[in-house]
Amino acid sequence: MVEGPEVTEPRWPGRYWGLSVSLQGQAADTISHLADLGRTVTLLEIYDCSDLTAGTLEPLTRCPRLKRLTLSGGVPDTGSLEPLTRCPELRWLTLSGGVPDAVLDSLSSCPGLEYLTLGDRQRPAETAFTAAAVTRLVKSCRKLWVLYLHCTADTTRAVLTALKETDLGRDSFGRSRIICLNVPEELYRQLKRQEGGGVKVWEWED
Repeated sequence: MVEGPEVTEPRWPGRYWGLSVSLQGQAADTISHLADLGRTVTLLEIYDCSDLTAGTLEPLTRCPRLKRLTLSGGVPDTGSLEPLTRCPELRWLTLSGGVPDAVLDSLSSCPGLEYLTLGDRQRPAETAFTAAAVTRLVKSCRKLWVLYLHCTADTTRAVLTALKETDLGRDSFGRSRIICLNVPEELYRQLKRQEGGGVKVWEWED
């Protein structure tokens, strides 16, 4: 039993930084309850949810302070991340497992996205996406400038080449955009000397 004064309305500490939530193997109906946490959630990690759909992710649009999101375990071909384009404070997005082109295309024009991770240090992304899809996403997300990529060597090289050959446009300050491509150490040594255009190659560090 918990004892204390009656609480009739939410009260937040003056230096409240938000709530971090991690879900492992939960069904979609559990994710739907995130809307009840509303403005408190700033970081969310969802691992191994087999039924991610646009409907599953719709409650996240009612979490206006959500800044960091991890979806690990893959997104099905029929899935869509479109609701994330209506999360204006979303800055960091991590996708690992199978990520088809259609899923990346559904993220088009995500307004505040600055950091995108495809794959993670422990588990490479299954090569379900193409360099063309990554390039389309980078072009449409105007604030995106840091891309972490852990997939096959061939796909990584193709992404680097495609980005170098693409007009990335200008940032909000009118300057030519720069994309910082972070890759694992074993690829960094090969690709660093191939950087150019608007692409810088960095070593992926923790």
